[in-house]
Amino acid sequence: MSTTRYQPTKDADFIAWVTNIKNNCLTNQTQWDLKSSDTDKLLAYVDNAVHAYEVNINPELKNRHTSMIKKEAFITLKTFMSLFTLQLLADELISDAEIEAMGLRPRQHHASLPLPDPTEAPEITAVVGQHHDVTVYVSVAQHGHPAEYLKKKGYAGFILRYRKEGDSEWHQELSTKLHTMLLFDAEDEGKHVTLTVAWINPRLEHGPWSDETTTLIN
Repeated sequence: MSTTRYQPTKDADFIAWVTNIKNNCLTNQTQWDLKSSDTDKLLAYVDNAVHAYEVNINPELKNRHTSMIKKEAFITLKTFMSLFTLQLLADELISDAEIEAMGLRPRQHHASLPLPDPTEAPEITAVVGQHHDVTVYVSVAQHGHPAEYLKKKGYAGFILRYRKEGDSEWHQELSTKLHTMLLFDAEDEGKHVTLTVAWINPRLEHGPWSDETTTLIN
């Protein structure tokens, strides 16, 4: 389910790439109707990774600790970018020229990918934590290693819809992995949450929804 192969592999190139995307998104946030929650994360993660990178290339400052900090900052940023770039590609307010100017794959790269299999919904497992968290795992029945199978199918990840007890509308999260964690507030303890998931392709088109499952928030 790799969606990150277009990302530059060399640290300096990666920093230049994400900085260009950050600058474009901040400049065009209103025009592209980007969520402030997403651009806030983008700004924070990029700035954190840039700082960690600059410290780590300074021979007077670099040590095992700075290397670990840089590695963690890059992992956090790359995980976020694997989702955020899919959202940019799906944003109809961003032109094809603007997509390519940010160093993203042209939309035509994904144009021939089929819709997710209309007969195949993920299997869902919810694991309740002790700190108002619920981790959702998805899998495919009888297809060997899930990640390899989904990669062959052209899936980019899954979309999770959830609704807490008392809510009138569904909320949603995206993930390019086979799991994601939901964090709830302390006042949600004792409430039920209903969950359902579906596979998505790189255009964020989704397949059929799984059966709903309901669990209790601890």
